[in-house]
Amino acid sequence: MLKFLGQRSCNSLPPATKHSGHMASLPKPLPPLELLQELFYVSETSPSGLRWKNPIAYHLKSNQVAGTKVNTGYWRVGIKTDKTRYYVTHRIVFWLKTGVNPEEKQVDHVLGKHNNLNLRVATISENQGNSKKRQSIKGKPCSSKYKGVSWNNSHNRWVAQIQFKKKKMHIGCFKNEIDAATAYNKAAIAYFGEFAKLNEIGLDK
Repeated sequence: MLKFLGQRSCNSLPPATKHSGHMASLPKPLPPLELLQELFYVSETSPSGLRWKNPIAYHLKSNQVAGTKVNTGYWRVGIKTDKTRYYVTHRIVFWLKTGVNPEEKQVDHVLGKHNNLNLRVATISENQGNSKKRQSIKGKPCSSKYKGVSWNNSHNRWVAQIQFKKKKMHIGCFKNEIDAATAYNKAAIAYFGEFAKLNEIGLDK
């Protein structure tokens, strides 16, 4: 069991539980690589990571940015075969750059979703490990700015927790918010390795 500076027991906290949210859906299969190579090319100056090589519609032009940014922050592009289907552009970029079809795996943004060129394949858990701290839950601001950390009123302590393979696990309770964030970082490295999205807590911790 991992031990951390400033950790206190929280015996009355609920035990680790399975996440009750819905199952993450499998990624949509991509069109054939030959078709993608005919339609697009990878571009470092395109915010979507793609530009049109041979546009499929009259209002599009060669070398134009391919795709539209949606409210999730991702870019997606429509491709018409028997009917028009929409795909997130970073999965197409990954296949065009590497020649490897991601198939049912996630494609993870190493530097966050605003960079569609620095990509790697990941499991669902690994992709979640690299996700950013949410600023609010159900419209309410989070009690801590650090990922995996929240304030527990009944214990008057900062609680560190981590979710791995849909299971939420309790790390510990701490008087100091930074100690809780440090504990989360250590646990994240243990569970997610290179995919861990760590809290930025300064050079003294």
